[in-house]
Amino acid sequence: MNSSRVYFIRSGQYVGRSTVRSEEESRYIMFTGIIEETGRINSIDLIAGTRRIQVSAKEILRGLRIGDSVAVSGVCLTVTDRSENSFSADLAAETWERTSFSRLHPGATINLELPMKADGRFGGHLVQGHIEGIGTFFSLQQVSGGQDFVLQIEIPPKFERFLVFKGSVAIEGISLTVANLIGNILSVALIPHTWAATNLSSLNPGDPVNIETDVIAKYLAKGSWRENGSQPQSISASVSVNRFRYAVVVSEFNSLITDQLLRGALHTLNSHQVPSSSIRVVHVPGAYEIPITAKLLAESGRFDAIICLGCLVRGGTLHYEVIAHESSRGIGQSALETGIPHSYGVITCDTQEQALDRAGMKAGNKGSEAALAAIRMASIKNELASVRICAAEWSSPEI
Repeated sequence: MNSSRVYFIRSGQYVGRSTVRSEEESRYIMFTGIIEETGRINSIDLIAGTRRIQVSAKEILRGLRIGDSVAVSGVCLTVTDRSENSFSADLAAETWERTSFSRLHPGATINLELPMKADGRFGGHLVQGHIEGIGTFFSLQQVSGGQDFVLQIEIPPKFERFLVFKGSVAIEGISLTVANLIGNILSVALIPHTWAATNLSSLNPGDPVNIETDVIAKYLAKGSWRENGSQPQSISASVSVNRFRYAVVVSEFNSLITDQLLRGALHTLNSHQVPSSSIRVVHVPGAYEIPITAKLLAESGRFDAIICLGCLVRGGTLHYEVIAHESSRGIGQSALETGIPHSYGVITCDTQEQALDRAGMKAGNKGSEAALAAIRMASIKNELASVRICAAEWSSPEI
């Protein structure tokens, strides 16, 4: 076989190659999420209601013909024109509006991949090039003391059920592994090569990114429901809700750690457009004083959620166990008695090094995670309140 040829795979058989791909054939094209090179947008032209992009490239142009498929930042497109240094593809209005292409401009960097060959090596995971929606670029930070990166994406709630720890997801066409999912914030780890060989380094917070979840996960999720299509009512929350009020109770003990937790929590609240006037920070001497303070704030009726932050490092006596137990018990009891959500951001570690890692060095920032949990729970509480009102109206006797 000519290694430069692109093949359609259908039930393990070679379907063929043509200059114009049929609609039926397009369903059998698969990618793997291994980016072959990055290209640049030369131009975006609007022709009779259709946008045509011209992309400069090098490696993928070898053997590329009109009618071939190319994944452009995860979107499967058909080559409509070809030159020595570039190719062109047409975008329907829906493709432009439902993908990250809406942020493209001449000079923008995009990821490029050709379809998997019938005799090729399977490098990533099954990627169809069918974008399901867009997420929002939240942050991309280098791990302190290392060369790896942590990428965080805010995703629509509908994607949560298709994402599992160590599962696969395609972001901007890149096959990545789920490292963490807290609320609507998806975290993935990046090695230096992925950083250097893709367009991720060119993105900024707030930019839209293309998302395609694992097709196998989608089939499994569909099979988990009964054939009649009935599904239980789902109550979820968007982490973009900014109309609630939050109190942050933070321990001054182990301030080297708790200051980082507070910084992470405030950054997360601010990044979700929660105004400073809706945030109250209360400093307390230690973790033991957090529960009573949290309860007083909850009983004031001025806050929709309480964020509790502290740090306990194991010592040579039983003091650590006593304080850790009383702190967690008291915070949980306060939430149950007041009905106001309390998020638990008190980290308990054996060493200060472990605590530093969990305060933003290597294992994420637990203050940020606690803030995300508070945002979600404030929204869920509000949603459940409306459900109770609807239920009461539905069951009330006629007057």
